[in-house]
Amino acid sequence: MPPMPPMGPGGRKPGGPHGARLTMEKPKDAKNTLKKLIGYIGRNRYLFFALIGVMLIITLLNLAAPSIQQIAIDCITLTKKKTSVDFGALGKTLIGLGAVYMLSSVFTYMQGIFSAKLSQYTVKTMRKDLFSSLVRLPIKYLDTHSHGDIMSRMTNDVENISTTISQSIGSLISGVLTIVGTVVIMLLYSPLLTLISLSTVFLTIFVSGVLTKYMKKYFIKQQVLLGEINGEVEEMVVGY
Repeated sequence: MPPMPPMGPGGRKPGGPHGARLTMEKPKDAKNTLKKLIGYIGRNRYLFFALIGVMLIITLLNLAAPSIQQIAIDCITLTKKKTSVDFGALGKTLIGLGAVYMLSSVFTYMQGIFSAKLSQYTVKTMRKDLFSSLVRLPIKYLDTHSHGDIMSRMTNDVENISTTISQSIGSLISGVLTIVGTVVIMLLYSPLLTLISLSTVFLTIFVSGVLTKYMKKYFIKQQVLLGEINGEVEEMVVGY
């Protein structure tokens, strides 16, 4: 009688992801998935609102800086014979400009701290709930799914969510506030130039939408391949 083939961890045949079928999963209800993610973020609502407040202050400071620069330039008067400078007004304006940039740096530092804390608290809660669900799964699930793929969901996928929260949310809030404030100021200065500038914005949105389709496809493929690599390492290399 020939010897039985060696079994991998969990009583499965070796071969890692080749023995278990990995499929590209999409959320059955993307809207509900987004609601759940917002719900996790909402558990730290005070930190989230603090982040929004800090971003609002940063945006106002960044929009105020060019206006203060304009005042500083107006303190310098050019004539045919000589250049006259109102040093008193210019000095006060430069001090105010320096204070604006200093405050912007301080609040930008606070934004980084709030974003990091929000992402870590959210991911901590998410991993806790994920582990609680994992330990209640039947043994059949663990025997029919690659250990490496499960580990990838616990680590890499959740880490991507953490990166998204710490970077994308702050950028999204800052971008929206900056766009609104910039458009308002541009309309006050020159409505015609504002319309010309907005035409390029619509072109950028169109190109970004086209590129996003390809980026989404390759991002999903990257996550699947990452799960396969983790499965191969867990099943084969660790076994050896």
